Amino acid sequence: MHIRNLAKKMEVDFVITDKWPLPVHKHTHYELQYILRGKGQHVINELAYPYEQGDVFILAPQDTHLFLFQQRSAICIIKFNEAFLSDALEDTDFKGVFGQLSARNKTAHHHKDIIHLMEMIIQQHREGTPNSQLVIRHALVLVLALAAGEGVKDTAVRDDKIQSILQYIDRHITDKPMLAIEKIADAFLISPAYFNQYFKRMTGSSYKKYVQAYALQLIAQQLTLQHKSLTQLADEFGYSDESHLSKAFKAHFNQSPSVFRKRKSAS
Repeated sequence: MHIRNLAKKMEVDFVITDKWPLPVHKHTHYELQYILRGKGQHVINELAYPYEQGDVFILAPQDTHLFLFQQRSAICIIKFNEAFLSDALEDTDFKGVFGQLSARNKTAHHHKDIIHLMEMIIQQHREGTPNSQLVIRHALVLVLALAAGEGVKDTAVRDDKIQSILQYIDRHITDKPMLAIEKIADAFLISPAYFNQYFKRMTGSSYKKYVQAYALQLIAQQLTLQHKSLTQLADEFGYSDESHLSKAFKAHFNQSPSVFRKRKSAS
């Protein structure tokens, strides 16, 4: 599992692309992810959460996650550790709120006051004035406090069956016969004719696109972290040959596997 670290107390970053550029990974820091535009799914600790413009996700250290884009997306990512909020954490009430967020990391939030504060954080980051860090710190504290409040909408997929289906896909991602619609529909007592409609309603993605995108993200991870060859990966994930895998990979990531591996190795 790829682990990303933070060298600073706080960092603001932006991802604007058609495809999420990272494999499944986790962090040693906190992340607040604000969806500026786009639509898709955020897979956190193997559970899928639909996202759209205005949603905010808060990830605690050691959470695993992966975005699956259905549309070109723009995401503002605020990376921070507890040291950045050390003054606020001296307040007993906020310390309790912060502890709740660590335990409630599987929720996505859409709240007008949070959106206003996030836009303020982005503006302050871009202006880079001497007081920007101070303003960002206090705005972030307010966002976290609001996110723990009762007025925040939980948009997580709650259906137990779809969560079991997503776990089934994860277990059998290298076994194409087990992922045939007839097979998976039968396993979960759903009509094959209705299965794709049900899957799209629950996840926002067609079954075929979800499986393909998830497999390619895992392939990208193994390509860069386990240094497997394309031939090995094509055989493992059920592609007819290296050429077909390379074509699918390039269509998904907008770059060839070799270029992808070279860029990741250099980063």
